[in-house]
Amino acid sequence: MSRWKFGWAMCLMSVVAHAAPAPADPELLTRAQDWLQNGQGRTAYGLLEPHESELAGVPAYDYLLGQAALAAKQPTRAALAFERCLAVQPLNGTCRLGMARAHMALSEVDSARIELDTISRSVPPEPVQEAVSHYLGLLSNTKQSNNDRRLSSYLEVGMGYDSNINSATSSSDMALPAFGGAVFTLSRDGRKRSSGFNRAAFNLRYSAPLTENWRYLLETNIAGTGNWATQDYNTIVSDVSAGVVRQADRHQFSARLLAQHYALGGHTYRNTVGVLGQYAFAVSERSEFSAFTQASRLSYPDQNLRNANRYTGGVSWSQAFANDRAVAYGSVYGGWEDTRRSGAPKDLAYRFSGVRAGGLYLFTPRVKLEAGVGAERRINDGKDALFETRRRATLYDAFLGLDYAINRKLSLRPQYRFNHSDANTPLRDFQRHVFTMNLRYELF
Repeated sequence: MSRWKFGWAMCLMSVVAHAAPAPADPELLTRAQDWLQNGQGRTAYGLLEPHESELAGVPAYDYLLGQAALAAKQPTRAALAFERCLAVQPLNGTCRLGMARAHMALSEVDSARIELDTISRSVPPEPVQEAVSHYLGLLSNTKQSNNDRRLSSYLEVGMGYDSNINSATSSSDMALPAFGGAVFTLSRDGRKRSSGFNRAAFNLRYSAPLTENWRYLLETNIAGTGNWATQDYNTIVSDVSAGVVRQADRHQFSARLLAQHYALGGHTYRNTVGVLGQYAFAVSERSEFSAFTQASRLSYPDQNLRNANRYTGGVSWSQAFANDRAVAYGSVYGGWEDTRRSGAPKDLAYRFSGVRAGGLYLFTPRVKLEAGVGAERRINDGKDALFETRRRATLYDAFLGLDYAINRKLSLRPQYRFNHSDANTPLRDFQRHVFTMNLRYELF
């Protein structure tokens, strides 16, 4: 018998020999093995993991713990268990195969290939060689997937109705404390205006590999709205983002550079540049936690006193349920916006905090419902010059949308949005209802 064949025989006998280690419950490994064979890897992991401190280094225990950890989506713990097994029994082929699987789960393609090549050179039994061939095939697919370039784009057109295109108050008369309480009549532009509108939007996304575990991301959007009643509030918003993302086991890290141009009534209203960093952790197959931080620089060409730096941070949680046909999410965030000009009025700077919740539900493969609500509290630093009080406002918003796939490329998307600013200064107290019917075509 060759050295490697002898090693395979010894490793198989070792698993049997250590099936009931004396220091622990004699039935521990047998029960764990039964759970694994019945497809209950998470249960087996929960049974074995508490005994790691006392049984680490026992090859049979480490092998089963590694298998259970893989089934429980814990590849890092699995790799540690298989490493201990191989430290005691370098010729243990089943543990080496488990180590290869752990490397694959961690997206460590080259390390997985080395382990599988080592097993192949040992001339293992035919069932093991078949498993090695299977995993080498998976590695080829993984390598191809990691190296692919992804490009997608869509064009969307629509029309709708906006009850308040200028986000203004509905009041026509207003008493101003700065003028001794005198009542003034607002101009037509100072009161809310409604209008029908047309809109169009274009989106392009591109992703390509940088290294084995890093990808480059690029996305650009441009959206325009033309109001029927007046051109003064027509908008064109264009933005671009570029960055990188890394996936490591259940962790994902991303960083992006952002830029946006906002045009109002045919003129530049605001330019924004910034940086966004985000971390996401897959708590389970259906749950994800994420955190983000963003810093932005806002510039107003025609209103330099409003130029500001804005800082935001927050966390969120998403949860899938109903056999993955539904997803719910919730988030909290906060931050501040400070003006950059030393002579700027203090009431232009403010602090904010908010909450959001929403989700989607897939009724059929063609019909999807989306909804969300949010609230943001803003407190300005200084007093409003006209109302002689420190501004406070709570901004509420909600949306409800339906996505109906006419075919693989074309979808119909009716949507309703609601905004309400509940402010202690009546000039900034308003409500807004927007109804839109969109038609989206996936270009590629």
